Amino acid sequence: MTDNPRPLDGYRVLDFTQNVAGPLAGTVLADLGAEVVKIEAPGGEAARRITSTTPGLEHIAPYFLPNNRGKKSVMVDLRSDEGREQVLALADTADVILDAFRPGVLDRLGLGARAVQARNPRCVYASLSAYGGDGEEGRRPGIDILVQAESGLMTGLTAEDGRPLPVRSTIIDAASGHVLAQAVLAALLGRERHGTADVVRVAMYDVACSLQSNSLTMALNSAGVSRPPADGRTPYATAPSGVFPAAEGTYLMVAAYVPKHWTLLTELLQRPDLAADPRFADQAQRSLYNADLTRELSATFATRTAAAWEKLLRDAGLMAAKVNNWSEAVESEVFAESSLAVTVTVTDGGRSETVVRTPARYAGFGPAGVTPTPLPGEHNEELLNLG
Repeated sequence: MTDNPRPLDGYRVLDFTQNVAGPLAGTVLADLGAEVVKIEAPGGEAARRITSTTPGLEHIAPYFLPNNRGKKSVMVDLRSDEGREQVLALADTADVILDAFRPGVLDRLGLGARAVQARNPRCVYASLSAYGGDGEEGRRPGIDILVQAESGLMTGLTAEDGRPLPVRSTIIDAASGHVLAQAVLAALLGRERHGTADVVRVAMYDVACSLQSNSLTMALNSAGVSRPPADGRTPYATAPSGVFPAAEGTYLMVAAYVPKHWTLLTELLQRPDLAADPRFADQAQRSLYNADLTRELSATFATRTAAAWEKLLRDAGLMAAKVNNWSEAVESEVFAESSLAVTVTVTDGGRSETVVRTPARYAGFGPAGVTPTPLPGEHNEELLNLG
């Protein structure tokens, strides 16, 4: 890696966002070289106070720390005339505004897209909301788990008692943050090429639906088609593909639905009976009789641990993986080989904490956002000329 200039060196971003999605977008831009100024209300943003409850780790703020490294902090009261004027003056110098207030809030404060771009026509204004419609639904507040529930993402994720379960990680927040950063970069490119700063809108609900486009496409085209019975079949011709219990309480993920992979799997498992069974003759049949196939494969996989099966199947060229928990994931060879850990100093207390880097890697430069996370209002004097 060489120390080349970063794409956003010299760009300034004002980040009005909180929690995960918006701040993550700001971190992506910070890693690309932008100066990202976090605008915080008196007392600092709420995610600073959402801390771990794990004994010995109570000082870690897992929502704030990875999504605010490398930023500066300005703490102002936007409800005051002085605070609004200070932020507007700062917006005059900005290339990007990141807004995640409910629709209309910053407009009422005189800090919306129209007001900012009237003063600074080159400023890209990017708004994140929970819902993207232009009516009453679009004005509702929402968070990751609420959007998971409404978008259908929890389909098939159930507890033993049938209760729907959310994905534990804030997957919609994370995906929305990356989409917002992508949209900002596109708008900046458009500004440089065409001279016009755009207004960008990203909604978490829209992102959640986009993540499920294959399943929702089936739903959109199901008018007049009877719903398939709950008989264990898979919705697509992708069986076997799923989690199987293995020995010693371990679990194995296997994807062997491609015909040549299915043939190889039956050979490795020494199950010629499966290859000859008419229920499993092709991809469609295997998916129609997925419940039967799952029982047969589970009986065989139960004879060895997931790690043993993983090695056997991978060495033969099949897609298989032991199901890891979070601790196992960060201790794995693939995590280390991917250089995913970034060490960041926390200004409050001077501790060094380890977080996960943003996913893209570049040959010419490393992430810029590895400076300490800021204290609330740490950069007021520098940026608001209060000295």
